[in-house]
Amino acid sequence: MSLLLLAVFAFANTACSDDDESQANYGKTKDFIVSKTDITFFSEGGTAVLSVKAPSAPQVSESESWLTVAPKSSSAVTYNYDVTAAEYNGVEGRTATINVTVAGETKTVTVTQLSADGITITSGKESTIGAEGGIVNIKVAANGDYSVKINNEWITNSLTAAKTRAMEETTHAFVVAKNAGSERKGTISFILDDITVTATITQEGAQMGNITSDAKTIAKNMYPGWNLGNTMEASGNNLAAETAWQSTKTTQQLLDYVKSQGFKSVRIPCSWMQHASDGKIDAQWMARVKEVVNYCIAADLYVMLNDHYDGGWIEVLGFSKSASSYEKVDENDITAKIADLKNIWTQIAEEFKDYDEHLLFAGMNEPFQQYDLFHNHHQELTPILNRYNQAFVEAVRATGGNNSQRALVVQGPSVNIASTTNAAYGFTMPDDAAQDALMVEVHYYDPWDFCGGSGVYYWGKANHHTENNASFGEEDWVKSQFQLMKTNFVDKGYPVIVGECGANWKDLSGVSGASQDKHNASIKSFFYETSKQAVDNGLVLMVWDINATNQNGTNGTMTILNRGNLSVFCPYAMDGIKEGNAAGAWPY
Repeated sequence: MSLLLLAVFAFANTACSDDDESQANYGKTKDFIVSKTDITFFSEGGTAVLSVKAPSAPQVSESESWLTVAPKSSSAVTYNYDVTAAEYNGVEGRTATINVTVAGETKTVTVTQLSADGITITSGKESTIGAEGGIVNIKVAANGDYSVKINNEWITNSLTAAKTRAMEETTHAFVVAKNAGSERKGTISFILDDITVTATITQEGAQMGNITSDAKTIAKNMYPGWNLGNTMEASGNNLAAETAWQSTKTTQQLLDYVKSQGFKSVRIPCSWMQHASDGKIDAQWMARVKEVVNYCIAADLYVMLNDHYDGGWIEVLGFSKSASSYEKVDENDITAKIADLKNIWTQIAEEFKDYDEHLLFAGMNEPFQQYDLFHNHHQELTPILNRYNQAFVEAVRATGGNNSQRALVVQGPSVNIASTTNAAYGFTMPDDAAQDALMVEVHYYDPWDFCGGSGVYYWGKANHHTENNASFGEEDWVKSQFQLMKTNFVDKGYPVIVGECGANWKDLSGVSGASQDKHNASIKSFFYETSKQAVDNGLVLMVWDINATNQNGTNGTMTILNRGNLSVFCPYAMDGIKEGNAAGAWPY
């Protein structure tokens, strides 16, 4: 009897693909079943068979005149119908519905007819998958060759299964990566000539925990750190900005590679005002930054997300009315910047409020660091900086959720160690409703002649050249500077982030009298000593890395990793970082 019932429900379809009986077709009782929820016809039309299992004769109606439904042979409990679509010469597809009603319950069948050049998604345009990721199968029917475009980095094309019949229906399998963040949506486009149909995949967010660690515990877990430099802070048109200053789009594979090199945290320098209109951050930009943050967290990395230079809207113009010459700001200027700062950080904080302690926020990058404008004004500008730092903390805390206890990083004057530790300048940490949740940030590029200048400069006592000043910028200087930060902040309960530290590696092969070996040794010594002294003094050092691998000569490049091929570009820097961190001893 079971075999007989199965045979009754088998049917041939000359115009569309065969679908398995859908659970969605079950009504209040399993005695009312419609064999299909969707039928697809190509432009030439044709006939398909629709079967209905029901305890009594159904009422069947169609919504469009180009579609006819005619009864055919039936049994006591099974009613069969020929569904026929007329030939269609339109340039766009068309749809109709068939309503099947039994005892007051109605089921709907959607009928689609393709245009002469037609394509449709037959498995449904919406799919949902869990945070752990996996495979999503999407079926596509088309009467011509088409292309597939995946619009999100976290979705990849696994395979295309064999077509069910020549050029009719194809099953595509897509791999969805693990999601370490909140819910996200991705799209896949199928393109046939001028026709595009799009499938949407919704991935559930990860189960995020609360923030249970204080800032000192988090800092201890963050070293060594790495900068995604010249990437999300670049100027440019929206998403194109990501590759405006360097060539590689950020992927999960890149952050996995960063983790494999021993780094435990990533600083994401990021622009926001340059991607905002009337104070509202562009939704696509926000979503892309969120993807990059999720890549980091999925790689088990801590993330420090900031508002970087961002066109200088606050780092320069918050301290001078002009970017070309110093003009003192007044109270109206300051209160306006505070309002803008709170607006931007409220939006960012709301977007990320459910993230756990692996995400930190840093309010700015290098406030009034521009030397030609501000080098004589640190003392008068530091009180203004204190107000901006306070506004940043208040804005984030006000959003609630995990932001009420999230670790927040504020910047010292010009992120300069001497200015930040000079009591006469008056730098103070903000008042904070949270307990033990603040950090302070400085940067280290001493001496600039070696770190960022052009020409030949050897660093370190072992590589010392007679024209260099061995007392400045070398081992003893690094130690003294980092000890200042430990004494003034770490020992008082405020962890320190050295948010940027770097030096240009140079190809000196064409420079007369220069020693490439001595320069390579200088690079290794610099990164070894800064890494070791940072660890010894409880500072989280985050090396600057710009992914510019084609530079050479005496200008050099501040590049450590080659993101394009996932390799180490500057082994001297990488060896120094690894060996220096191994040699250091965290003080608490």
